[in-house]
Amino acid sequence: MLTTILCLVFTAGGGDTVPAFTEKEWNILRSMSPATLLPDTTNEYEQNEDAALLGQHIFFDERLSSNKEISCATCHKPEKYFTDGDQIAVGIGNMTRNTPTVLNAAHQRWFFWDGRTDILWGQPIQTMEHPAEMNISRQDIAAVLEKDKKLEQLWTKTFGKMEESDIDTIAANVAKSIAAYITKLDATHAPFDDFVAGDTQAISPSAQRGLRYFIGEGGCLRCHFGPWITDGAFHSIGVGPIDGGALKDSGRAGAIDKLKTDQFTAGGKHSDDPNGIRATISKHIAKRREDWGSFRTPSLRNVAQTPPYMHAGQLATLEDVLEHYSTLENFVSADHHRETILEPLNLTEPQKVDLIAFLESLTAPLPNEALLTAPK
Repeated sequence: MLTTILCLVFTAGGGDTVPAFTEKEWNILRSMSPATLLPDTTNEYEQNEDAALLGQHIFFDERLSSNKEISCATCHKPEKYFTDGDQIAVGIGNMTRNTPTVLNAAHQRWFFWDGRTDILWGQPIQTMEHPAEMNISRQDIAAVLEKDKKLEQLWTKTFGKMEESDIDTIAANVAKSIAAYITKLDATHAPFDDFVAGDTQAISPSAQRGLRYFIGEGGCLRCHFGPWITDGAFHSIGVGPIDGGALKDSGRAGAIDKLKTDQFTAGGKHSDDPNGIRATISKHIAKRREDWGSFRTPSLRNVAQTPPYMHAGQLATLEDVLEHYSTLENFVSADHHRETILEPLNLTEPQKVDLIAFLESLTAPLPNEALLTAPK
């Protein structure tokens, strides 16, 4: 009876109509907030302040590229919520995929769009050594750090003397320090979280209507649930290549073999928990037919600040994203597979407005200003 009294019929775009959420809906909302990080047991330096400071230096250092003009911050710009705002990333050369944010990235189970590594610190060395990204060898990375008195002292304080380590251990520690810095890039306290905590004025009536549609009729929880508002899995959602035609990027299917053979993984030699749950899961990952052309579901936290969208930046705005899901009229699939859970939402214009208002309510402030530039 109480549920019936509380339940207000959803009327999308209905002026300032405020939906009254049922207790069942509130239980769903409480499962979506607050967002808290679980520790990464594969990186013993994750919470080490010296490691994080070193990682922050490295993140903004353009000397760590072959042309001395590219740093991690070139593609992960703090003012753009640690993205670059471009369709595809550009480093030493042009890449083929969009730059995802590293804000809150420490929550992820898989990294890169295709999940070709299973730990946060498995990502940096791949990026730094990639010929089209930073194009620098781990030997040259070590040389830069060793010649800089401040960084060399910070390294010794954190890891011990560099010359006493082999080059692969040095590379792993570079990556772990960057991961320690990225772990500090928390942007999780949004107006949505205040609303869930009990502040009924924290988000607008429009955002509340969008939220109710999101967790109910829209079926968005199938792929976007929990405190990070993602299933962390891989899907092919029918967005075709930038230049049209059939799907060309194999996505998750092409990543499985790389995951099995990469040097820096949860179960690898340099992991601090090689027999933990992350390593066990990765060990048993098998390539599936439906993985072809699938990409990781990103978190929707701060999504309004990180256009363009999808793995190759194919959709410029949130309006474009909603139009895709509303009609699916330009759906492109691999010959053998289409996501069966996707059906056109047939959104009305007021529903689109409400959904965007909800997505905007997921925007949290940027982290502490001291984390947004190279340390002094």
